[in-house]
Amino acid sequence: SGQGAHEAEVSYLRILRFTEKEVQFADQMRYFRNGILYYGTSLDGEYAEKVIEFTKKIYPKLKEMVN
Repeated sequence: SGQGAHEAEVSYLRILRFTEKEVQFADQMRYFRNGILYYGTSLDGEYAEKVIEFTKKIYPKLKEMVN
């Protein structure tokens, strides 16, 4: 919680051995989420599709780590 908390969560993906590309995309989503939440920024459908594909890719890895 607090400033930098979400950056730490994204950085933790490196410790979990996610690729640098995956970590950077997660960080980009964090940045855009803040823009949406605090400044009313809107994103296009193409970016939303990229987020969905990323989620489909990363979810099984995270689920496996939990089990």
